[in-house]
Amino acid sequence: EEYVYREKKGHISLLEMDADGNIKNPVKLIEKKYHLSYHFVFEWKGIYYMVPETAENKTIELYECVEFPYKWKFKMNLMTHVEAYDTTLLYYGNKWWLFTCIVENQGAKFDELFLFFSDELFTESWKPHPLNPIVSDVKNARPAGRIFERGGKLYRPAQNCSKVYGFGFNINEVSVLNEVDYRESTVTTVKPNWDRKIQAIHTFNFDGALAMVDVFRKKNKFF
Repeated sequence: EEYVYREKKGHISLLEMDADGNIKNPVKLIEKKYHLSYHFVFEWKGIYYMVPETAENKTIELYECVEFPYKWKFKMNLMTHVEAYDTTLLYYGNKWWLFTCIVENQGAKFDELFLFFSDELFTESWKPHPLNPIVSDVKNARPAGRIFERGGKLYRPAQNCSKVYGFGFNINEVSVLNEVDYRESTVTTVKPNWDRKIQAIHTFNFDGALAMVDVFRKKNKFF
């Protein structure tokens, strides 16, 4: 997400980084009239897809990469008429699982995590989990990155928004995930307590040897 403060709106940009950590200037990938953020990217059958947050448009949108990594096209809406935040998909047990924070009560953007499932990715027919909302906790509901498997176990990163938006994150072990039950427990908690300039640490993702977090940091301005 590249947020333009004068427009009060974000778009999705690409940052290229080499093995030494040198970063090129951002290249704009997707921009709409409404705010875009939380760019969940995944690969399926050799093609990259992206689900950005489009809650302002009341949609959950799916984009397909037609020329990696610069060209993306709108594929379809996974859901419409829904205020959903930080949608995260998982293919597990021959099913697609869709985790997202849905606002049912005004202002509750961080509090309730909903789960849906489908046999197909390219569909608007997502079945709601019978235990929805599966998490009702401002400290542990909102997704904070890709759900990953390690040592034969599933782990779900979740935001801790108790003090401020994206204050910290938790790693939750998912012990049960099926069409009738869901259970998880927190195994690790990360807070922004190693640097006084850092006020919040928002998401966690990794791929191979590369791990990424994003932080909110105090910065002095000189005029």
